[in-house]
Amino acid sequence: MPTPPFSIPSVPSTAAAARRLSGRLRRRVDSADVVYLVTTSGFPNYGDELITEAWLRLLAVRRPTARVVVDSPRPGHAALLLRHANKRAVFVDTLWQFVHYANSDDPVGVDPDAPWEWVGHAASHLGVSPRDDAGVDALLQAGTIHLVGGGFVNAMWPHHRWLIPAIAAVAERTGARAVATGAGLTPSETGPAHEAMLAAAARFDVFDVRDAPTEQMLAGLPGLSRTGDDAWLSPRVPTTQTPPGSGSAGSGVVLCAQSDLTDSFTWDDRTGVDALASFVRAVLDDWDVPGSDVTVVECIPGHDYTIPTLLGDRLDGARIIPFRTAWHDSLPTGGTWLSTRYHPHMLAAAGGASGVAVSASPDYYATKHQALVDAGSRWTVVAGRVDETPERPTAGGFTVDAVRANVADKRELARRLYPVGIRLR
Repeated sequence: MPTPPFSIPSVPSTAAAARRLSGRLRRRVDSADVVYLVTTSGFPNYGDELITEAWLRLLAVRRPTARVVVDSPRPGHAALLLRHANKRAVFVDTLWQFVHYANSDDPVGVDPDAPWEWVGHAASHLGVSPRDDAGVDALLQAGTIHLVGGGFVNAMWPHHRWLIPAIAAVAERTGARAVATGAGLTPSETGPAHEAMLAAAARFDVFDVRDAPTEQMLAGLPGLSRTGDDAWLSPRVPTTQTPPGSGSAGSGVVLCAQSDLTDSFTWDDRTGVDALASFVRAVLDDWDVPGSDVTVVECIPGHDYTIPTLLGDRLDGARIIPFRTAWHDSLPTGGTWLSTRYHPHMLAAAGGASGVAVSASPDYYATKHQALVDAGSRWTVVAGRVDETPERPTAGGFTVDAVRANVADKRELARRLYPVGIRLR
């Protein structure tokens, strides 16, 4: 069993520390706001980095004196990818350390029937995990605690749901605003952890979501809104559309095919990665696309290169765009897209490209891709048990008006959350 990442003392913090905390909670931060972003950036995953980058850029403009704390599972890598977006940002993993510890084997002091309670207590009190007191101190100073959008808080990763009760616990102790934006909380499951998450979400000042099933799940919450995915806030969203047959991909096919979360994908009496690779091969064959007309895009390093490797010489001559190139430059424009990933669907469709979105995990990705269809994407969505290849689409992606509407809704939410020149506390 691995050594726990921190010790858990049985004694409370000192009286002096308690007095300092009390004084700090009364006067807050007098020099600048502290905005605390909770994200899953740094894995890396193109979509997660895109969303966090968007909020960091916005805060640099609308809150230039704010200290922005980014809490992510891999803060070192997140800092390397995102530090350009906000020079006042610091990167920590405080909440993620607590969540992972409470989810480890036999964690000391954690009730196995309600581990989220320990996570919330550790996040809102100095001395529960002394090695993390510097991180907790930063969390307790926050004027806004902002759970940044994405699909990482749901039953796919059950322990991630404890982030919501933790944020609520800190906000209740300090008076900070609790905010969530662009959240996708499905698939869900019943039980005490789910009920605790819903109860905590009701204590948020704003709980903005990106899809209809999540909106239905949270129906009745006072702060509920639905403005779509947080990536609509990104300046990387195309503002013009590429005419068919032009752009960096020309009239070829752009492929982004993952190997993770594919266990339930079924094709040709196969399941999982082999089924998805066989399906991609069949689509390229039916569309009569030679390997030299394919551009392979990697959005999660490693995970998105397995299937192209399995395709072997079927992709001879293909252009390869690794994650690092895609992140520092841009995703290719034009072409017809074949993507299991959600954010490439969003950006390519915003640029006007036609495409097929393949739900590698129907319980998870079907909701994500459908949310983009609901927002105006004209892509074909393949979900569930796949029995035949789709025709090569020509309908395009979003209309220009649909892109503008989605961007406007997200920007309006951002202006409401972070008005210029008004102290958040």
